[in-house]
Amino acid sequence: MLKICRITLTVTLASLLFSFASHAIWYESSGQAVIHNGNKQQARQQATQEAIKQALLFAGASISTIQHLTNGLLSDDSIEIRSSGEVDNIELIDEVYDGDILTVSIRADIFPQKIECRAADYQKSIVTTWYPIKHRQQATVGNLFDFGQYVAVNFQQEFNQHAKNSHLYKVEPYYLNLQNGEPVVVELAHKTNAQFVLLAEISELSTIQNASNRLAFWQSPTASRDFSLTMAVYDGNTGDQVFKKIQGITSIWEFDTHESLDPSSSRLWRSEFGKQVTSLLQNLTNEIDDVLSCLPAFGRVLYVSNDQININLGQQDGLREGDQLTLFQMSQFFDTRGKLHQQYQLHPELVTVTQLFTNTATVTSVSGAPLANIQANDFVARR
Repeated sequence: MLKICRITLTVTLASLLFSFASHAIWYESSGQAVIHNGNKQQARQQATQEAIKQALLFAGASISTIQHLTNGLLSDDSIEIRSSGEVDNIELIDEVYDGDILTVSIRADIFPQKIECRAADYQKSIVTTWYPIKHRQQATVGNLFDFGQYVAVNFQQEFNQHAKNSHLYKVEPYYLNLQNGEPVVVELAHKTNAQFVLLAEISELSTIQNASNRLAFWQSPTASRDFSLTMAVYDGNTGDQVFKKIQGITSIWEFDTHESLDPSSSRLWRSEFGKQVTSLLQNLTNEIDDVLSCLPAFGRVLYVSNDQININLGQQDGLREGDQLTLFQMSQFFDTRGKLHQQYQLHPELVTVTQLFTNTATVTSVSGAPLANIQANDFVARR
């Protein structure tokens, strides 16, 4: 059996995060293989096949077609990988010989499928904070200056009740603004061991006094209240935004406009206004859960002890003993036009889960080979 010495994968962050879009995505990857008995054609085919397979599995996609490569020295080869997507085109970028080691670099144009994704087997962990009120003077009616705290808590309850592919496991007890940016997002995710960070802002909480009906002059004037929530979800490893939406409601405000309310009270949340806010939170839950379902399931390396690695994924994330994961390191670079890219370098050895705990796990090499060059804050991903 041909031994693959090293697989190196380079993709843009946008390609990785949106690998299930309806359009094709370009992936560049390179693989090394040993040439046995001078059989360069076999080594070339196997190295190319392994590079494509690793790139697809890492990105959460997969393929099912047989492709005949018509680029340079690959013209007589074919590759078959049975899974659930389609490779539209493969281009040969480079082919380098160094003794009995062959390195093939390719670029593949891939149409992933939406209906299946292996990453959906794992729960995505989310952390959030309290939600600030953009125009605080609007909270004067009802004395709801702390309303953002309880919207966040109620959203956590709704999310964990209705979401299927992710869980909002923590609400940090302080406010963060949507404009805080990448460094704060990454720091919060790292501190709480979350894969995604959800930030939100109550962008509207205004009240409108409605005029009473002249034909029913004995009735008291009624009021209505607007509520809008701006919500964004970020990848905790990179700080990149993966979801953003503004959603709002207008509801009857059945309380006296001079009355102070407890923002956590069932009286408020069982009112028509409270019910509509809850419905809005449920809608956002479904949308966010759908977006996150097929994104890669990333975890961090917490520490390395001999040939065992402890990671921050566990039972609550859907991990099971025997699951196989890919180790990788991530770096950033700017191209000649100043555009920032993410680069992922996969470790040649797969790891398997040998011990499982609530929110951590111990993994070891599948082949038993030493796990060289792995350190804390490197990453693991679901294959």
